Amino acid sequence: MVVRRQIVIIDDQEVEVPVFDTKIIPGKEIDTDIMDKISKEEEIEKKIQEAVKKIRIMRTRYKNIFKNTDYFFAVGRVLQFIDKDDYFKKQKGKIWQRMARDLSPDLFLYDVKKKIGESKRYPEFMYLISKIPIRFIRVASWDQWYEIMKFKKIYEKQQLLQKILQECKFIGAGPILRNKIKELIKNYEKR
Repeated sequence: MVVRRQIVIIDDQEVEVPVFDTKIIPGKEIDTDIMDKISKEEEIEKKIQEAVKKIRIMRTRYKNIFKNTDYFFAVGRVLQFIDKDDYFKKQKGKIWQRMARDLSPDLFLYDVKKKIGESKRYPEFMYLISKIPIRFIRVASWDQWYEIMKFKKIYEKQQLLQKILQECKFIGAGPILRNKIKELIKNYEKR
């Protein structure tokens, strides 16, 4: 899997190229561990390419993707391929970076020229928000979901999530919501 970019000189020009994590040293025998790793990286890259292709097609259905919970939810459904393999789960951060910075920054709201945006954070947010039942998605604003999803595995605690969403009707986003969520989690865990 390509995980970083490197500058090389070709015909007296600097060119940015993808660099694989696994190294093969010419003349040295390749053991099965390296071959397995290369095979896994190739499998991940194939899945990444498939996912980006699906997301690009999906993107055409949305006029505006900025802070659009429907778009983030739909993309997150595609990103669930991560859950199919433990090795993929371990490589999640690298996969998000590969998708959001290297392949399709436009799909993940990352500005390559200015080097601004959430890069890995948005794919992770998309992935997590798609674990929430669809009936809850429109109950809170994008900014509120962004705060809610910062709490680990909140999507697994449906009763707690419902209480948080009730509070979202009266509270905006930011520190006030975060503190209220912490309070609700503390009360939830005491039960």
